[in-house]
Amino acid sequence: MIYLEGWIRQIVAQVLNRTAVDRAAIDAYQCLRLRQTLRYAYERSSFYRQHFSSAGVTPDDIHDINDLSRLPFTEPEHLAASPYRFLCISQSEIARPHAFVTSGTTGPQKKVFWSQRDLDRIVEFMAAGIATVADEEDVVQILLADGRPYSQADLLYRGVQRLGANPVISGMDIGSDEQLRILEESHATVLFGYTHQIFRLSKDLQNKTDLAARKVKALFLAGAYVPPLMRHELEHIWNCRVHTHYGLTEMGLGVAVECDAHAGYHFNEAGLLIEVVNPKTGIAAAPGEEGELVFTTLAREAMPLIRYRTRDLSRILPDPCPCGAHSLQRIDYVRKRLESMISLGGKEEIYPALLDDALYGIPGLVDYQAVLMRGESLSRLKVTADMLSENAHASEQIRMQLQSIPAIARSMAAGKLARPEVSIAAPGALKSAGREKKLIIVNSQ
Repeated sequence: MIYLEGWIRQIVAQVLNRTAVDRAAIDAYQCLRLRQTLRYAYERSSFYRQHFSSAGVTPDDIHDINDLSRLPFTEPEHLAASPYRFLCISQSEIARPHAFVTSGTTGPQKKVFWSQRDLDRIVEFMAAGIATVADEEDVVQILLADGRPYSQADLLYRGVQRLGANPVISGMDIGSDEQLRILEESHATVLFGYTHQIFRLSKDLQNKTDLAARKVKALFLAGAYVPPLMRHELEHIWNCRVHTHYGLTEMGLGVAVECDAHAGYHFNEAGLLIEVVNPKTGIAAAPGEEGELVFTTLAREAMPLIRYRTRDLSRILPDPCPCGAHSLQRIDYVRKRLESMISLGGKEEIYPALLDDALYGIPGLVDYQAVLMRGESLSRLKVTADMLSENAHASEQIRMQLQSIPAIARSMAAGKLARPEVSIAAPGALKSAGREKKLIIVNSQ
C-alpha cells in the first residue's frame, strides 16, 4: 500500500512532467496538514505538549502558515537530549530507530524514530527523487554502506524497485576496480553515492579506463555541496549529467532534488513546510534573503518535528524555476552550515564550500583538509592536499587559489592571517577524514 496522499503525486508530476499544480491548492493542503500535525503532536508527544505550553501557545492558536512564528523552535539539542519524549507512538510500534551525528565528532548524537508508515513514505519519496534521473530501463548502482533493513542503502534500493528500475548495492568499502567490475557486470546507467566518494572514484579510474564509454547517463550525488568545477569535471569524465540531492536524517533522509534546469532544489512540499529565518534573531528572512532553514514535518507518524532548526543556510529562490514547475518553491544550494563558519576576525569568514570553489579546479587534487591555527595576534591556515596524479606545481597553485579568496586576502592584508601553508599528503591519506573535518579550528597554545 502506498501511503502518500494524492497531492504528492501531483507535486512530483509537475516536476517530472511539467503539469500544472495550483499554488493556492498546495498552500491549502500544507495549512491543513500543519494544523493536523500540531494537534497530533500536542496530544501525543510529551515534549511538544510541554514545549507549546511553556511558550503559552496551543494548536488552536495556529490558524494558518502565517501564525508559525508564534510557535517555539525545536533545537537539535532538544532532540539529542530527549528523543523518546518526541514519540507519538508506542515504542513497540517503532520500525526503525536511527542514531547519528550531523556536525562532527564534537556534535551531540541524535536519535530519530520511524514507523513502518514513515518508512513507506521515505521509500516513495526516494522513488520520486530517483525518477528525476532514471526510469524503468535503468540500472542504479548504489554506492552506500549496506546493513540492516531500512538502512539508507536499503531504502533507496526499495525506492528504485518501486520506480520499476533495477537497483544494485555495491557499498562503500570496496576499491575502485571492484566498483568498476560491478558497474560493468550490472550495466549500471546511474550511480548514486556521496559526492566526494564518487569524485575520488572517478579520478582514480580516469587513467585506467574510458569512463565516458561506459554509457552511464547520470551521477546522483548526496551528502555534500558540489562545487561547479567538480561538477564540470565529473560531467567531462563520465560524459553524463550530474544531479545533486539535499537530505537531512531528521527529515527522513530525503528533502530536495535538482531538476534538469540545475537551478536549485525542488523540495518535498507535501511532506515538509519550510521557513528561512535570521539565525541570530529567529525572525523570518526577507524573500530571497539567506538564512537558516527551518523545517516542519507534515506527514510524520512516529516523531513529528515542528519548526526544527537545521543549522543549514540557504534561501527560497524568488523566481520561477526554468524547468516549468512554476508553482513549486525552490531552495538554493546549501553551501553553508552554521557550525562550519569560521571567523578570521572582524566580518571575515571562511567555510568549506568557499575553499571547495577555489581548490577543485587544480589538476590532480581529489581532496583536502584545512586547519586554522588561531593565534593571539596572527592566525595560520594550513592545508593538506590529497593528489591522485602528479602535479609539481600543486602546492603553489593551492596557495595562490587560497589567497584569491577575498576573505583570506583581506585578512592577510590586515595582518590577521599569515600566508597559507600547504603540504601534500600521501595518496589516499585523507580518504576517511570525513566531510565534517574538512575545515577545523585549533586554538594555539
